[in-house]
Amino acid sequence: MPEEALSVADQRCMEALQLAGRIIIENGGETYRAEETICRMGRGMGLTQVESFAVPSGLFISYRRADGALETSVKRVHRQGTNLTRIDEVNRVSRSVSAGKMSTEDALSQLRKIESIPGPFSPGWTVPAALLCAAGFSLLFGGGWLEIALAGGIAAVVQLVSLLLQRIHMHWQASSIAGGFLTALLPHLLAWILPAFSLETVIAGAVMPLVPGLAMTNAVQDTMRGDMVSGISHGTQAALTACLIAGGALLSGALLRLLEGRLIP
Repeated sequence: MPEEALSVADQRCMEALQLAGRIIIENGGETYRAEETICRMGRGMGLTQVESFAVPSGLFISYRRADGALETSVKRVHRQGTNLTRIDEVNRVSRSVSAGKMSTEDALSQLRKIESIPGPFSPGWTVPAALLCAAGFSLLFGGGWLEIALAGGIAAVVQLVSLLLQRIHMHWQASSIAGGFLTALLPHLLAWILPAFSLETVIAGAVMPLVPGLAMTNAVQDTMRGDMVSGISHGTQAALTACLIAGGALLSGALLRLLEGRLIP
């Protein structure tokens, strides 16, 4: 095979491996899944000594080319969110490549299409989802109909504010602080105008959609598998999110004390 053609073939292989790993990590997949997918696809493409090391913020891929040279790449990963449909489609492509049923060119074409697959629901669906989640947890915490309704309504408002912040390109840190602030502030304001209800139950239910459950799960899973770098990274992200939510709640508490001091001299 001519040297130029070999270079193009290697470029296609590396691009496909990078894209597969990046899609998995950026859409909420585990780092071990990205590593296994890259290695299996690489071997299915006829590459040898395929190695991959993935962390939540980057991919390191290497393999030995047909001429004996070692090909290595580093790919920066920018986490975007969660889309399990894309991960499932990447797994389908990986299985086809590993079984020899799909060429490198076809795999790369399929992966490019997968990257643009929209989520199964539009972002607006996260508002009623947050409402149901908060209402369910409020019921679980022993709340009555009033607590369930208030927790669901507050969670919907918080999610709507989060979507607005995303539209103006604010980072997730701002959404966490704003969520904690509103989750603690709104129940206290409602307590001034509504009959008596359990503030703790409403706040506990409304804050549950903000809890970084996926990051905590990945942190435990990665740590148990011995991948300490990814485990610490996911754990730090979960802890930071929790601290930002708590910080927002503290800000609301300070504001409430200020308002009470002015309204009640």
